[in-house]
Amino acid sequence: MKKRFLAFLTIVFVSILLVACGQSDSDSGKKSSSSDKLQVKTTVFPVESFIKQIGGKHVDVESIYPKGTDLHSYEPSQKDILDASKSDLFVYTGDNLDPVAKKVAGAIKEDDKKLSLESHLNKSELLKEEHEHEHEGEDHDHEHGEKAHDHEADHDEHEHHHHGIYDPHVWLDPKMNETMVKAIRDELSKKDPSHKAEYKKNADELLKELDGIDKDMKKATEGHQGDTLYVSHESLGYLAKHYGFKQQGVQNMNAEDPSQKELTDIVKAIKDSNTKYILYEENVSNKVTDTIRQETDAQPLKFNNMESVSKSQSQDATYQSLMKENIKNIEKALNK
Repeated sequence: MKKRFLAFLTIVFVSILLVACGQSDSDSGKKSSSSDKLQVKTTVFPVESFIKQIGGKHVDVESIYPKGTDLHSYEPSQKDILDASKSDLFVYTGDNLDPVAKKVAGAIKEDDKKLSLESHLNKSELLKEEHEHEHEGEDHDHEHGEKAHDHEADHDEHEHHHHGIYDPHVWLDPKMNETMVKAIRDELSKKDPSHKAEYKKNADELLKELDGIDKDMKKATEGHQGDTLYVSHESLGYLAKHYGFKQQGVQNMNAEDPSQKELTDIVKAIKDSNTKYILYEENVSNKVTDTIRQETDAQPLKFNNMESVSKSQSQDATYQSLMKENIKNIEKALNK
């Protein structure tokens, strides 16, 4: 509660400061920097990667999210909001997909300085959270027990955000990314029409590579329709839907730990199915996943959920390069 109140005060302060500073650079064709390049701020790594590839030498892009952070417990700082507000463009997945970015976008008064990719997506293809872990039932069953007290204390210490209405992990799906790439291409062209042809050329090349990722995913999942992949938190929803497999997250979409009953059921299912691998994400808590590994013979396989990337990855990685690593491990896990 304290974190939310502080975040609210930050947004109010920044909004007042922005109004006081005026709106001198709000015109569509006017850049916020003396540099000839468009200054763009964004959020999750795939969107940053797409902007960088489409914009090329004409765009400077940076994510407001710290490298390697767990976005489920991240709050935007005053500097994050100010930096995004001073840029030529803030690109994010959408208000109903990323509540953290929604706070930043809400402080930017000029509509032509922010791009919500959600508005370009087919909302009928967006997924809602399948289920929530049984915290209420667990608290009721152990209302007077020490375990319930520890469980509650743990949640107070590690406060998590709930995502918006929809599963936010749209950026992992190459087909949905095609729509986002086109929206980014068009917005950069509107902001910087003198380089429209180059943005189109770069976007066309990127779209071809995304089509290749789609083909690779189809090949990796062929013959495994209905098979279950275990992952440290539910980030595979769109991939599972489009390529026909099932996901079982140790943590749910909001990175909340399972109840004791759910944990017992997951361990039993892994043992009964003789599952060899669990997809393991580096930027979420893996304490419960480690417990499952100790209780079963399942081994970890790295999976890049791309909410954020490490400093070393940020140097030369792209969505395509990280997704190719993911596909190899998805295929290995399915061919257990």
